[in-house]
Amino acid sequence: MVVLSSCGSGDGGSGTPPGTNRTVTLLWAPSHETGVNSAGGGYQVAISGQPTINVPFTSGLTAPTSTVTTLQTGTYTVTVSAFAALDEQGGSTGSLSAPSQPFALIVR
Repeated sequence: MVVLSSCGSGDGGSGTPPGTNRTVTLLWAPSHETGVNSAGGGYQVAISGQPTINVPFTSGLTAPTSTVTTLQTGTYTVTVSAFAALDEQGGSTGSLSAPSQPFALIVR
């Protein structure tokens, strides 16, 4: 599940010219898989037309479940995938989950 947390610029959203940048915070439900919440694990956030954002596990009990990015006004499709350093057989080739359901994000 991906949720839009906030999107704003401080102008109240009125009279925004095309191509204006906005700060967007995305939140998602955590994976409870050990590999995601261990060194080499984390999440990949895919936003249409943008480079993939890696959100790696760093320390603690679970990998971070949010990211902040800047996007121009427009419509985007967002998905999140979990990744781990180990594959399903315990090898070191790594694994990547299927992406979440796509989330339509409209940045104004």
